[in-house]
Amino acid sequence: MKKSCTICSPCNKFTIWVALPLLVMVAILFMATSQNVFAEIGVNIPNEAAEPSCAESGSCFLPTEVTLGIGETVTWTNDSSVIHTVTSGNSEDGFDGSFDSSIIMGGDTFSHTFTESGQYNYFCSIHPWMTGTIIVN
Repeated sequence: MKKSCTICSPCNKFTIWVALPLLVMVAILFMATSQNVFAEIGVNIPNEAAEPSCAESGSCFLPTEVTLGIGETVTWTNDSSVIHTVTSGNSEDGFDGSFDSSIIMGGDTFSHTFTESGQYNYFCSIHPWMTGTIIVN
């Protein structure tokens, strides 16, 4: 009586060709979800931001308005040689308590992760004409 190979049987070949792609898809899904899927958005503070004329041209914070999702992070970079702040609120009412960078020296950054939806206005407490908006959906 001849023994048949159970490893090479047609049934096992079918199982391998069905199971292998499923295992690969599960592995890819696991790797994708284990990485940080939230974006980090950059806002630049240009050298001309210390001049009041940047308010007229909308170039105090670049971009002036950012839309992002819950859990995403905004990083402001001070590209100027002048100190600035990124302070939630507005120049009339002041700091609203959401976030504040303190002083950002030239070349330094400040990051904030937004965990709740809403509109967040912000300004530079040193140069109050510098304003921007973050919209979190």
